Amino acid sequence: MLGIAWPSMRSSLDAPFAGLGLLVAAMTVAQFAASAVSGLLRERLGTIALLLTSVGAAAGGLAIFAIANGWWATILASAVLGCGLGLLDAAVNTEAALRGDLRFMGALHGAWAIGASLGPPLVGATLVASDSWRPAYVAAAAAFTLLGLATYAVRTDIGDVPELEAAPSGERSIGRTVVLGCALMFVYVGVELGAGQWTYTRFTVNASLSDGLAGLAVFLYWSALAAGRVALAVYGDRVAPARLFDISVFGALASTVAFSVLPAPAAALVALPCLGATLSVFVPVLLYLTPRRIGSAAAPRAIGYQVAAGMIGAASLPAAVGLLMQSIDVAVLGPCLVAMAAVLAGLHVASTRSLGAPGYARQLFR
Repeated sequence: MLGIAWPSMRSSLDAPFAGLGLLVAAMTVAQFAASAVSGLLRERLGTIALLLTSVGAAAGGLAIFAIANGWWATILASAVLGCGLGLLDAAVNTEAALRGDLRFMGALHGAWAIGASLGPPLVGATLVASDSWRPAYVAAAAAFTLLGLATYAVRTDIGDVPELEAAPSGERSIGRTVVLGCALMFVYVGVELGAGQWTYTRFTVNASLSDGLAGLAVFLYWSALAAGRVALAVYGDRVAPARLFDISVFGALASTVAFSVLPAPAAALVALPCLGATLSVFVPVLLYLTPRRIGSAAAPRAIGYQVAAGMIGAASLPAAVGLLMQSIDVAVLGPCLVAMAAVLAGLHVASTRSLGAPGYARQLFR
């Protein structure tokens, strides 16, 4: 929403042109901090209180945006909204991983992808109808408020989480698994956003493709990512989670190699959507497997750390790719994606080996 609303917001609040970067930074830092402490807060407050707190903070941040009369108020709004979204992201993923099956996790992330696509049209419609971004933020704040009321209404339906057996090798194995999980999330986000954010520039700066064709390629990429998560929600119980994770990681590596070496039209319209499809199941499966690898007692903090690691990756790796494209050539995007996908594959192999004997792994992933 913010990217679409920013030009109108900047004009009415007399904000600096580069102020969007400050708002994004405030939101990102707040999201990272909130995600990292979400597991601890869950232990102290309980699940319902954490969910209500996160939804309330998100609604409050959106409401501050809607009524802001000065530039500095939007920075506060960004920080409050970031806290709410960071807590909510980690908390909801934790509950889904502990209570739901893999299909439910796929449905959750598919809903996220669909919801993310609705923000820009909402802001655009309100700008056309009222020439202001404020109604869109009022509507979003109202939606979060209704979500909070619904959460409170069904609070008694959330019972105790059944304890899942942790890895038999003890705390050292759990710690190694958590660290590798954070590293996987960090690198994964670099691949996903690196491909999504820079592909259009890659194919249009040197006129490899027309603007329309490059735009279509990006649309197909994000559509494939959303469609893969919807497919996981429908068919996720037909393939073992470990096998899905293998397909995602090594499929992403093959797709990035194809993107790097194929002619521009094939890279954009074939390899890029394939990359989106293979990446689509990565996060749902990783978060689903986390409590089954380390047990439900350690899972809330671990999932919070993984979500936070993903936010660091989102803030740093695509920016680093952009700097390399600016310094060397836009065509370096392909090799950058291959390098990150190769690191992802290496981390995946290391995390699989850290689980212990193959017989145990087969039992764990059934």
